[in-house]
Amino acid sequence: MTKFSRRWIASALAASLLLVLSSLQVTALTTLSSSKSTGNSKHHIPKIEYSRRGFIGSCSAVAACTVFAPSSSNALPLHHTSDAISNSNLLSSAIEQEKMTSIQSTAPALTSFQESISGFVSGTAVSTVKTLVKYPLDTATVRLQMPNTPYTLQNLPMLFSGSFDGIVAPLLSNIPAGAVFFAVKDATKSALKNSHAGLPKWALTSAAVAMALPPYWLIRNPSEVVKTRIQVRAEGYYEGMSTIDAFQLALAQADGNSTASGISELYQGYSENVLYGFPADIIKFVVYDYLSGGKGKSSISPGEGAVYGALSTGVAQLVTTPLDVLRNRIMAVSKADQESDEKLSYVYRLMKIAKEEGVEELFAGSTPRVAKAMLSGAIQFATYEETKQKVGEFFVKK
Repeated sequence: MTKFSRRWIASALAASLLLVLSSLQVTALTTLSSSKSTGNSKHHIPKIEYSRRGFIGSCSAVAACTVFAPSSSNALPLHHTSDAISNSNLLSSAIEQEKMTSIQSTAPALTSFQESISGFVSGTAVSTVKTLVKYPLDTATVRLQMPNTPYTLQNLPMLFSGSFDGIVAPLLSNIPAGAVFFAVKDATKSALKNSHAGLPKWALTSAAVAMALPPYWLIRNPSEVVKTRIQVRAEGYYEGMSTIDAFQLALAQADGNSTASGISELYQGYSENVLYGFPADIIKFVVYDYLSGGKGKSSISPGEGAVYGALSTGVAQLVTTPLDVLRNRIMAVSKADQESDEKLSYVYRLMKIAKEEGVEELFAGSTPRVAKAMLSGAIQFATYEETKQKVGEFFVKK
């Protein structure tokens, strides 16, 4: 697949995701307008109002198509273009390609240990920036996913009130968790490559992510439970509640006074988090590798990483929204309050939500979720690629 084709695929993905967001907004406004309408007219036509968000989404889609469209330097020569200019352009392109190939081939490969250190440092940088920037949208997403939620997209002040509550816990845990995730993932991927097992790229990525997820959620899960309960104002949790008080309340809600029951409460939804994270991360990294053309880290600029990361993360998060709805609902309620559902299988719980509340509830919070995902993905991969390059250069110089 040529760079030409990948750019058009990236352009199509960008336009599709942004049009999904715009259509969701238009649908919400149409429903709201219809519900408010009065009169005895037999043929009522709902008034569709395009919001600023829809306008910005449309403009962004057009801009994405313009940015990703092949430039004139990459276009095929026109019939009326002189042979001299055409041959000159082809020669220049061949020389530049040869230079890039020469540089990449002479760069020494990092060892698995060096890849692990590089991934650790990159993961630390990624987690810090990403958590700070995306947190308000994460709060909105979780609130919209709760059953019988009072929050709506039509009441944004209420939806985003106290949107930074509980950020301390995930900020403290996401840094080491993210660092461990990328360290394990990069080390595993490097080791499998060096083993000459002949695995395809998607299989390498899947195996590396599968190895990295359990330790990642082992570190992150307690803070995720507390964060979720603060965000949705679960029973006993309130706006402005400190992280320490929230952890103490979570432990107090445990069924029993033993240490084991307290730990069990903080790891509520651990298996669901891993089951959610696997397809979400697999899709994200596989799509990213495909869009980037499988180029080495030295060949991807932070700008390219941001664009490809935004698109791949947006696709992954939209597809896995039902799994996100289920895991957040599980973490938001104490273990003692959901004993009746605890014995139900993972799939049956999803079917129960669809049957009792409607299939659309499995995609609750999709709008802020995809927006958060694209912002998060852009930050993650831009920061990741930049940091990886710097750390890699450090090891090469050594």
